[in-house]
Amino acid sequence: MSDDTSDNQYVLRNENELTRQHLQHAVIKDAMGGQLLFAPLDLHSSPPLRILDSCTADGTWIRDLQTSTPSTVEQQPVFVGTDIEKSYFPAQPWGNNTQYQVQNVTKPWPKEWINGFDIVHQRLALSCPGDGVATKSLIANYAEMLKPGGWIQIVELADWTSENDGPAWRDMMICLSDMIRCIGSSLEHVHRVKGWFEELGLVDVEERVVVANYGTREDKQLEAVGKEAALLTARGILPVVASFPQESLTLPKERVHQIKSELEKELGGTVSSAHWRYKVVCGRKPT
Repeated sequence: MSDDTSDNQYVLRNENELTRQHLQHAVIKDAMGGQLLFAPLDLHSSPPLRILDSCTADGTWIRDLQTSTPSTVEQQPVFVGTDIEKSYFPAQPWGNNTQYQVQNVTKPWPKEWINGFDIVHQRLALSCPGDGVATKSLIANYAEMLKPGGWIQIVELADWTSENDGPAWRDMMICLSDMIRCIGSSLEHVHRVKGWFEELGLVDVEERVVVANYGTREDKQLEAVGKEAALLTARGILPVVASFPQESLTLPKERVHQIKSELEKELGGTVSSAHWRYKVVCGRKPT
């Protein structure tokens, strides 16, 4: 496969991005009850499963799932991680059963991958293709790459905050929504995924909503992880949003520039409320 990344337009590419993703992974996993997959597949299957993680970054999700799989070589799933950002790939993939390849989700996928995977997973990348037509087309590509009986799982952020969340946290969600819209996509795509799955002929389609806590909680170690993830998110998206023309933004630019410092104060308080809602949508390809 070509490793040409000349069309890489990932807007959050910065030196802290992988750290942010690692921390966010822990918070989302906690929101999912410690699970990485809701799709009901036995990871100990023989012959081994083939699992695709699209938009994998450095493969954090893959490595975490590998810790849940058997140590015997005969049963270890085969993992394939793809991303447009080659520099994120680990220098040494964990085990001989893992490979990473450059893939732009808007470009054709390898033909030899058709009917090739038991699981196709994507998290927090639904905005990458752009409009609804392009996004549904990507999901159709994922369905085509599934083996009969295989599962897709999409995990995506919804445009929501709790009514008790702080004003800076709520305004950051407004900025995030504006950023996604300004690059030609929408946070509303997640609400259409279940219907797209059904239109594409997938069965046993299920949508679950989970709420991730980025503020105060009893587990102080995870609280620190969540707060740092939130602050790194703010440091990543707010400069991007501030670079857009005022007519493209919901909030005045003056307010955008204030959010980072106010969010640091909110999350640094004795009690802070900061929540995001995610939808997890699973569907199975008929046998």
